[in-house]
Amino acid sequence: MVIHIFQLKLYNGNMEIKTSDKYCILTPMSPTLDGYESLRLFDEISEHQNLNVGLDLSYVQECTIDFLEMLRNIKTVSLFNVPADVFALLNFMHMDKCVNLFVSELDFKANRRRILNRRFSIV
Repeated sequence: MVIHIFQLKLYNGNMEIKTSDKYCILTPMSPTLDGYESLRLFDEISEHQNLNVGLDLSYVQECTIDFLEMLRNIKTVSLFNVPADVFALLNFMHMDKCVNLFVSELDFKANRRRILNRRFSIV
């Protein structure tokens, strides 16, 4: 049995950061991922580039083109707990092919249940 010790810190009260020897999980607390939040996420992802970085989007309600461009440029980040509206936007803009999508944090850590072969129509 492997136990991972996580260090938790709050970054200006708007982002939760959990790190271990293998993972870094960033949880933006802001409901909108705009240019400012995207820049902060980019900085944190750059600091932890030697780890598997995952973004927990459970608090996010919407995102701007700045966030999508950041994802397109990084390509080494995984997303989980993605809200339906953000998932539809990622799919519509073909951004879901640039990042790994997982159902939950546990799936991200275990590298299983990746969301693949997603085909749906926007009505």
